[in-house]
Amino acid sequence: MKNNISFLAFIILLMSVSSDLQRKYIRSGDYDIVCYVSLKKTGNYNEGREYYWFKTGEIHNSVSSAGGLVLHDKYEKFYRSKQLAERGIFDYGLKDGEWRTWYENGYLESICKWNNGQKNGVFLSYGEDGTLVLSGNYKKDEKIKTWINHKLKDTVFYKGDSIYGVKPKSILNGLFNRIFKKKDSTEKAQAKLERQMKRSADSIKRAIRKQKRQEAQEIKDSSKKKE
Repeated sequence: MKNNISFLAFIILLMSVSSDLQRKYIRSGDYDIVCYVSLKKTGNYNEGREYYWFKTGEIHNSVSSAGGLVLHDKYEKFYRSKQLAERGIFDYGLKDGEWRTWYENGYLESICKWNNGQKNGVFLSYGEDGTLVLSGNYKKDEKIKTWINHKLKDTVFYKGDSIYGVKPKSILNGLFNRIFKKKDSTEKAQAKLERQMKRSADSIKRAIRKQKRQEAQEIKDSSKKKE
């Protein structure tokens, strides 16, 4: 009896969860889309974030608000050839997690990481032949760190609102470099002085040994003359 009650409660819970989502099949231009919408009304919207929502058989997008049922959970877009064109996850209207796109020939076109409606993480872009074209990182929709155009063999560095052709050095790194450079120079000078002193000492020792040999030879020669 207890098992039956538990099973019934599980079914009711499952139905209540699944009833919050509704599956949609949409034909949009040259694409077929399979997605889900949340039947819950979304009252709070994040300022500046782009929301995707469904109304009158179409998917719309707007900033900071939604005029229909927001997309939630899995999203897939297909070419008419049935080849997958795009796949990702929506979190109550906002893109989230890893999103991928494909060319119609089946090659991967791009990979982009999202977090609560903002690009956040690795971004990769590929050519129609499958070769990597562009790679970089986002943080809160802003390009950061190193971006590489693999086709042009060009590298750009992003730091704050500035773009650099070479990687910028921070003030702290510059200070460390100057300290260590100075330390290295001091150590090298000390080592050079020690080598010079050692060479000088060796020269003195050699001169002393030579002098002793000469004196010994002179004594030996003087003894022969006396004989």
